Amino acid sequence: MTVLGDGGARQGDADLWCSYAAVRTLAWLGDNPADADGVAGYLRSRQNADGGFAWQRGLPSDAWATYYCSQALRDLGEPVPHLDKLGEWLDQLRTDDGGFAMTPGQSADIWATYYACRTYAEALGAPVPRVEALAGWLAATQHESGGLGWQPGDDRPDVRAGYYGALAWRAAVSGAGTRGNAGAAGPPWRTAELVRWLRHQQCPDGGFGFGPGAASCAWATFRAVRALAALGAGPADVAAVRRWLSERWLPTGGYERWVGYGRADVWACFSAVGALDTLGHRLTGARRAGVARFVRSCQLPGSGFTYRDPAAAGDSLATAAALITGTGPDRAALAGWLHAAHLPYEGGIMYMPGRGAEVRCTLWAVEALATVGERLDGARLAGWLRDLQNPDGGYGYWLGRGSDLVSTASAVEATQAAGLTPAEVLDVAGALRFVAGCAGDGAYRPVPGAVPTLSATAQAARVLQLLGEPEAALRVGRSLAAWASSLGGHASAPRGLPDLMSTYQAVLTQQVLGLPVDRAGLGRLLAKVRTGAGYSWSPISQQPAGPLADCLGVQLAAVAAGAPVTVRRLNL
Repeated sequence: MTVLGDGGARQGDADLWCSYAAVRTLAWLGDNPADADGVAGYLRSRQNADGGFAWQRGLPSDAWATYYCSQALRDLGEPVPHLDKLGEWLDQLRTDDGGFAMTPGQSADIWATYYACRTYAEALGAPVPRVEALAGWLAATQHESGGLGWQPGDDRPDVRAGYYGALAWRAAVSGAGTRGNAGAAGPPWRTAELVRWLRHQQCPDGGFGFGPGAASCAWATFRAVRALAALGAGPADVAAVRRWLSERWLPTGGYERWVGYGRADVWACFSAVGALDTLGHRLTGARRAGVARFVRSCQLPGSGFTYRDPAAAGDSLATAAALITGTGPDRAALAGWLHAAHLPYEGGIMYMPGRGAEVRCTLWAVEALATVGERLDGARLAGWLRDLQNPDGGYGYWLGRGSDLVSTASAVEATQAAGLTPAEVLDVAGALRFVAGCAGDGAYRPVPGAVPTLSATAQAARVLQLLGEPEAALRVGRSLAAWASSLGGHASAPRGLPDLMSTYQAVLTQQVLGLPVDRAGLGRLLAKVRTGAGYSWSPISQQPAGPLADCLGVQLAAVAAGAPVTVRRLNL
């Protein structure tokens, strides 16, 4: 774990989201990363055997990571490997209602639909299948106000959703590889009303907010400008947009995301440069050179990028882990970093500076702050969690993303851990309905159409317990015994190889429900995953997995030793 100059800690890995943003920003500027081979290798390392890409190695493929990796590789002039497998995997994301899901078996959302459409058109050079069904799905996302929501039935119109919808449709009916859709009907929504709604999100200062009443933000401004361009329109006051973006420039090089933020980051640079480029204003001279220099400085050696200077770009998960385990030299500084990550524009906790709030990061922050007797602003957190809930009753990683069980459990557990009452914050009946939809074969699935896993089953048990279904929770909790391994600990699948994350989820659930923990078996697994001073995720790996694995391992070791401790509610 690296403790940084900004007071936080960092896992050490690059971040996929800003690696894509850095590469694309440099491409817009006619530039390249200082180590293009290093970032290309990092991107290729995220590809799974199924052809899709994952946020981190070892995680399942999703449309989000697949889009960012394939786009960045193409910007670098590198081929996207295994296009045949990628196409087969992408086909599995199609949902019966006409949209696309982030992962197979999940419900569709407009983020995933955008990523899938552009991956078909640009990475595969293939037409988007069933374009008529896509048109119907996109039409159903339009709100009565004219804006687009995250999915049909969603009452949260958002500038980002407008962008994703407009560009998904453009990818489906025009451009390379989409000749098969050239005869598709016109836009599926009331275009004039969508344009009007987008224009109304321009604030008096010239920038755009994400929705009515929101303050100007570089990310919102970029999405609004690009969405309007895709619809054959533009902002009502172009000069004001340019002026607002120009004022976000910082003398140190790069752009800030909003007024008064005072720090440049890669995502703000991506947003500002992209918006200005769309408006016909290409950066030149010292400003262009300054942005390129700043973005290049955020690359890790031989890898991808962070959001800021790597010496001052902590992340909330590693910072929370350091606070929970007491490994950071200054616990007050770590707690202060987490409070600072509760940015004024969102009620949840961001992963890294410059990025949006995420529900798992928020849970880790709430649990970490509890170890030092501190809490986040409960009113802000409650409002964010309330708005985050999807029409199907579940939660996704971030606003508008399709629901999954780990995010739903994280939202419910964060509510409880923050001292809030779930029934006063969440739609409890909706959350229980989503959890029930993930049930199958005596266990629970991460998303409704996936294969059951121990972690999902454990998370379902804890959600049931917190939302007033104690008998059902106990029944599910007792079923975890079937996932125990003779090697010690628990496996993700029955009779599978045990791993640290599944074991942590099982022990946490057993402790929460008052069920017995096999401390001897736990000790046997920990002996197999201990690597020097740290822990690996699996017995077959001899490499330390970093601060998150260490955080789980240290807590489990205390349980195995018989200490009277309850592990923290942490999900990944």
